[in-house]
Amino acid sequence: MMFQKITRRFLFFTFIAAFVILFLQFLNLHSPVNIKHIYGYTKYSNQEFLLSRESYETTASRRSSVDHTNQFHTEKFHFEFPALTSVVPINCPLLFAGNSSEQKRAVMYTKESIRQTMEFYHTRVQNCSTLKHGYITSYLTQEEKSFPIAYSILVYKNLVQVERLLRAIYRPQNFYCIHIDLKADQDFKKTMSQIAACFDNVFITSRSVDVRWGTFTVLEPELICMKELWTYKTWKYFINLTGQEFPLRTNAEIVKILKIYNGTNDVGGTVKRANKKRWANAGSPPSGVVVGKGSVHITVNRHFVDYVLHNQTAQDFLNWCKKTLVPDETYFASLNHNPQLGILGSANGYEEPYIMNSRFKNWRSSPCAGKIVRQICIFGIGDLPVLFSRNELFANKFYWDFQPLTLDCMEELIYNRTRDGYLNKTEFNVTFYKNLHFLTNRSR
Repeated sequence: MMFQKITRRFLFFTFIAAFVILFLQFLNLHSPVNIKHIYGYTKYSNQEFLLSRESYETTASRRSSVDHTNQFHTEKFHFEFPALTSVVPINCPLLFAGNSSEQKRAVMYTKESIRQTMEFYHTRVQNCSTLKHGYITSYLTQEEKSFPIAYSILVYKNLVQVERLLRAIYRPQNFYCIHIDLKADQDFKKTMSQIAACFDNVFITSRSVDVRWGTFTVLEPELICMKELWTYKTWKYFINLTGQEFPLRTNAEIVKILKIYNGTNDVGGTVKRANKKRWANAGSPPSGVVVGKGSVHITVNRHFVDYVLHNQTAQDFLNWCKKTLVPDETYFASLNHNPQLGILGSANGYEEPYIMNSRFKNWRSSPCAGKIVRQICIFGIGDLPVLFSRNELFANKFYWDFQPLTLDCMEELIYNRTRDGYLNKTEFNVTFYKNLHFLTNRSR
């Protein structure tokens, strides 16, 4: 009798143990996973969110039509990618694949997230070594080292988002000009200045502008940065950004793309879609410039910046633009599409429709899974599959207070592509960029 009781108890506890094991296995399949990270800033419950580092680029399409460079360009500088571990609350690869269940989980975590406060940065900026822990402070490759890029970044809020952008694009050979809007609060200005002071190649503009949409003040900070970046003699291309953008390509990939450009300027411009009422009261433009409309966001060679800063025709046209509405959408576009001005790398006139590769923006031209604000899509979690497949250099735009896990996954993606490219685990397909139409519409 006693033996039977012992047997029954043994079987009962064996069943319970087996059930517990199966249950834990189930949780493990649906729970956060151990990851590698630099460091992140979103908090979930009481644990700091640290970025997942999984490999994405393994498809055959990314391995075809590869840009094979010579030994000089494939030479690498030693760099140890950070390899600490933590827990990520969602699976970014599933989100990039459009998994609906994971999207629902991501939205849930977004609603529960606790964002970092300024106090977090107040502590970090006291020690630059601590702040720079998450930055890639190596050239990585000789090809990147020999092709410096100049950036302007216009910012006014959301320090966490701005610093994340800087961290994603930072390399020691590049140069970064940051314009802080005059309207920004003093704590933001002070802390952003302290972050910049930790780097020899990052600086805050010597003066600030109160930026107001539709006025010259949108264009003015770009010109300030161009002027202050000009003193650095080595950079080859200029790219202007805002604090609400994020890269779609790694620095190594951007360098390869710009070398394919070979001096061509990536500046959109159209006459058909231009709103001529904006300059109806400005009189005739100087030097016979055919005025068009385009984006203020550009990717241009050093000669273009030289022309903007030092050519009299450019100055005359700038003064004319100051009398127009929304001059930021006129100035760069018109300069680039008037070949008689003799700007190296400019377009041989306007071509319709114009296509630019500098920036991906969704002006309601395709479904937006995020939200629409002033006619443009604010990217959300459901837009990650689209962002994953885009070929542009940067995406615009993101809001830090709207589904911030979107940026978490984007940073993870760019980090992974950077690391895997450096380790030769993936190769970059450049076929798309070699066939960009504006490369064939170059005037000189």
